Amino acid sequence: MGKSDPKPFRPVSALAADFVAELAHANRSRHTCRAYAADLAQFSAFYQGPVAGITADVIRGFEATFAQLRPDSRARKQAALASFLSWAHRRGLIVSNPMATIERVHRDPPRPRSLTRQQVETVLTAIPPAQRRDRLLFRLIFETGMRVSEALGLHVEDLDLTADDERLHVLGKGGQRRTVLLDEAGLVGRLRSYLKGTGYRHGPLFRAEKNGRGGPLRYQSVQERWARYCAQAGVSCTLHQLRHTHATELVNGGVSLATIRRRLGHKNLQTTLRYAEQSDATADAELRAWRRKQHRSR
Repeated sequence: MGKSDPKPFRPVSALAADFVAELAHANRSRHTCRAYAADLAQFSAFYQGPVAGITADVIRGFEATFAQLRPDSRARKQAALASFLSWAHRRGLIVSNPMATIERVHRDPPRPRSLTRQQVETVLTAIPPAQRRDRLLFRLIFETGMRVSEALGLHVEDLDLTADDERLHVLGKGGQRRTVLLDEAGLVGRLRSYLKGTGYRHGPLFRAEKNGRGGPLRYQSVQERWARYCAQAGVSCTLHQLRHTHATELVNGGVSLATIRRRLGHKNLQTTLRYAEQSDATADAELRAWRRKQHRSR
């Protein structure tokens, strides 16, 4: 064969199989590999020409076949095709990626999943009394809505335990500082007791070594300890869900979104709005209270 002989034609289905095999070899999850394989099989059934012939119009035609699907499903199919075409481009099979001109499906971020206070209390109660550091740490995250990293970064000097005006000075994302009110009397009592028992006067509030002389706790270690307590309590809950649960309690309690935003350290209000979808029971109770107030004013 001469150098100018064209490469043998390989259908999109065969190339897609190579692509998915590489994903599996790169240790991508089985779920992702299966989903991408199914999406690309659907595309190869729609388009049977050479991969170099895939244009933006071809992609739009393909997308029209699943326009009725939910945004999450449409976005995943787009992602599968975009990833495949990027792979083809890197291997010189196409000159450019036609997905570059395709408008991406907007996918709303999932609403954070919160738990009931009773579920959280079940886990907190499962922590042995002897583990006073863990009992305080997880209670503090739950009752203030702080990020785990923020709680682990606290120093004794960040505490202001002035009677009836107790608060924390927190270093948040992007180096932004904020003040968090300690408005739960039981938590304040636990903090005072912890400081008295440990004798800490400065340095990290939560320390790694058993003798209390180490540096701050490691994030991974704290995650593992929380997972163990959840397993013992029989409750499925990630550590970050404590923050979500606190925020949801504030929303359902009628606290303004502006106040919640300040407390949680959100950069913009859109993030806080994710918590604003109240339960039916809470919304109904709020409407009934408003209606009763209207009747009384007549």
